[in-house]
Amino acid sequence: MIRITFFILLVFSISTQAQTDCNCQKNFDEIYQKVRDNYAAYSMKVTPTTKPKFDALSKKIKDASAGVTDPKECYKILKEWTEFFKDGHLFINTQIPYIDAEPKAVIEKRAASISTQKYTSEPIFQAYLTENLAKLTPVEGIWESDDKAYRLGIIKDATKEGKFYGFLLGKKDELWTAGKTKFVLEQLEENKYKSTYYYADFTSETIISNQIKNLLVMEGIYKFSKLSPIPKVFASQDDLIHRVPDYRVERLDSNNTLIILPPFTMANAELYVSELVKQNASLIKASKNLIIDLRNNPGGDENVFDELFQYIGNGPIVRKGSKMRASVENLILLNHELKSIQDYPQYAKNLDPKLRSIIRNMQMHPGTMIDAPDKAFEVKPNTNNPKKVVILLNKNTASSAESVSLEAKQSSKTILMGTNTKGAFDYTEVRDWGLPCYAWRLALPLGMSYRLPTNPLENVGIKPDVKIPDTEADWVGFAVKYLNMLK
Repeated sequence: MIRITFFILLVFSISTQAQTDCNCQKNFDEIYQKVRDNYAAYSMKVTPTTKPKFDALSKKIKDASAGVTDPKECYKILKEWTEFFKDGHLFINTQIPYIDAEPKAVIEKRAASISTQKYTSEPIFQAYLTENLAKLTPVEGIWESDDKAYRLGIIKDATKEGKFYGFLLGKKDELWTAGKTKFVLEQLEENKYKSTYYYADFTSETIISNQIKNLLVMEGIYKFSKLSPIPKVFASQDDLIHRVPDYRVERLDSNNTLIILPPFTMANAELYVSELVKQNASLIKASKNLIIDLRNNPGGDENVFDELFQYIGNGPIVRKGSKMRASVENLILLNHELKSIQDYPQYAKNLDPKLRSIIRNMQMHPGTMIDAPDKAFEVKPNTNNPKKVVILLNKNTASSAESVSLEAKQSSKTILMGTNTKGAFDYTEVRDWGLPCYAWRLALPLGMSYRLPTNPLENVGIKPDVKIPDTEADWVGFAVKYLNMLK
């Protein structure tokens, strides 16, 4: 799990001045040394059994990197070496991603498979709306995205009741032409739709959309405002606070409240979530059940989650410290970080005491694996609301979003629901190091989970207590039905 935000990583990592005579082998030599001397899991990954393969790969990469000056080519060479460790937190940050472009023919084939509606301009579609005004369903009409990037028409399917198409009212490029379907809505209940949204490359994602009066909220993707026909009712202030925002606390029914959390990498996420929870404390306490949505949360600062433990726990919850490698360079880096955070009180509050403990322990036990301090959340046994807490997880729930989910399982209230998580939280305390060339940086875990080596979950993930079927589009609705059936 990444224990500090990306901002802190940039501020507190030790940098190396880029050189004008750059070549790929310089970066490889630096990466090899940093991993060998500082990576917490090095001795677990490079064993007597794996060492011959590792040594052969290292020689291959060193030879291949010699004389290479093109950054993209260099990245591909070095990535093969870092992938040996099978650790999502050990990677090269190139700042500019090197991704092979998908062949145009493949994109064109996907585009051709997506339907085009017959209304190819806004005036033509507006004429249809005016003529059929009395027959229109509430979702039909002209809509505009909140960033003004899309102006769309929504029209019902000619044959299938409850099915609608959102389509472009103007040309975007040679493939995204006027009339091209941007999304498909299939009504699940009043104002709720299973939605298939098509991205710029015509790949798709299935999500839930809710029509909230004059707004269409496509969860995690877009919000649209209705322009025509002119809406008769508009979203209220309460809607704009509790139903529309991406990150929110929302009362779903008399028993259930939903909390959607931001990614833990978001700037000032800890303060944001703390205020969000405090402002909605009465709503949370009045709810029999709480649903916390951690789907697609990549992790980041685990302290973001702390404000919720008072509602999750029915006894103390302990955040176990990592096992950390007490190398010379790790000690120098953490000392530098400790000095740097003094200028940032919002980070020093949590990090200062922890860093001092780790540094003291490393100084006393150089060259060993030391234990970082635990953190206890003192929650007294209680039978208060919420009685049950569901945490929604999916394959993109990663890093510290995974670790806090396991911490929440220390409470008998907690039910993990969804699918297996990503499995990217065995290796912890990630910091980054400057590399000699291309202004690249190496992200490297200084620690590893207390669970290792007995219970590894890297690339496996957390298995949910309740699996949500692949055919289920409305995960929140599924959770509500499940909780309402409990006694």
